[in-house]
Amino acid sequence: MEVIEAVKSRRSTRSYEPSKLPTEFIQDIESAILNSPSGSNAQESHFVIVQDEGKLRLIKRFAPGLSGDPAAVVVLCSNATESLNRGGLDTAEVLRFVNIGIAAAYILLTAHSNGVGNCPVRSFHREAIKKVLDLPTDVEPELLISLGFANMPPRPKTSKQALEVISYDQYGNR
Repeated sequence: MEVIEAVKSRRSTRSYEPSKLPTEFIQDIESAILNSPSGSNAQESHFVIVQDEGKLRLIKRFAPGLSGDPAAVVVLCSNATESLNRGGLDTAEVLRFVNIGIAAAYILLTAHSNGVGNCPVRSFHREAIKKVLDLPTDVEPELLISLGFANMPPRPKTSKQALEVISYDQYGNR
């Protein structure tokens, strides 16, 4: 699938078939993570790919925004201490979140291009997720991405018109 086609056609999936993801797909997700750019080349983020059914059930218990029964969940984590050490104050305060956002986009588009449904989730209890995954003190879960084969088509997307969200050379220029 061409990148622009993936961007145009990707939608959040909230209902999944009860099936595992192929190993090759998980390897593609790993590749998307490893090849995602990182500001100042800090590479301070950490990613936990959860496929264990017991852990998935626990995560669902503490993530009201997580719909359906995904085959896997990628937990995108930041580390303020490592961000500061590897990239400086700007990375610790801002760039680590930009880096996670870029990695999330890579994961979402990689999943979609492989025919796997996905949905980013921010509604979860951080401390509970930290405990379920045994995350170190400095590592914070920032975003969950559910993955699985959709068992129904996602809702169609509605978008604002370009003139409402895009300007040229200065704000408001069409």
